[in-house]
Amino acid sequence: MSRLDRVFAALLWALGVLFVAGIVHVVAIFMLPGLEPKDAFGRLSALAQPAQLTVLPPPRPGAEVMPFSDPAVAQGVCLFDLSQGAVRLQGKVERDRLLTLSFRTPAGEVFYSMTDRAAQHGRIDVLVLSPAQLEALEAEADDEDEPPQELRLVAPTRRGIIFVSSLAALPSERPEAEERIKAISCDVEQTPQE
Repeated sequence: MSRLDRVFAALLWALGVLFVAGIVHVVAIFMLPGLEPKDAFGRLSALAQPAQLTVLPPPRPGAEVMPFSDPAVAQGVCLFDLSQGAVRLQGKVERDRLLTLSFRTPAGEVFYSMTDRAAQHGRIDVLVLSPAQLEALEAEADDEDEPPQELRLVAPTRRGIIFVSSLAALPSERPEAEERIKAISCDVEQTPQE
């Protein structure tokens, strides 16, 4: 075997190793999300009951419930499962006190968000439903002369998360911010049969 043949064989061997390593790397990247035992919904279900608004503990370094949590924001969470019925989020909001609502999939992807500016007459009223629940509700309960007063959101997934956040500009304002969150209720509501 000539010297050129040995160099060529070593080069082919090195390219083969790199090719196999690249394939293993790509497969590992695509498999990692499936190997993660809990998504955002799973992690939060350890802290909150479904269809019940729960105020999350203040973020502490190294012990945040959600990544990148802002210590100046009090947060509450409502987990929902639309197989149990539609979820109604409602309550009074104070004018000029920032309150945000974020509606998310179980993985944490936002499908709708709003602030207290969307309140009508000082109240927030949102009904989260599946497409079939919305269709059944519109067929049975809606009156053409009087439009619905609540905001109706169609969730892209059966389960999801609603975050309610309130600004606490100073640490001493955190209790007030948590009270604003507690003024919002999250309940399962039975809709007409699908």
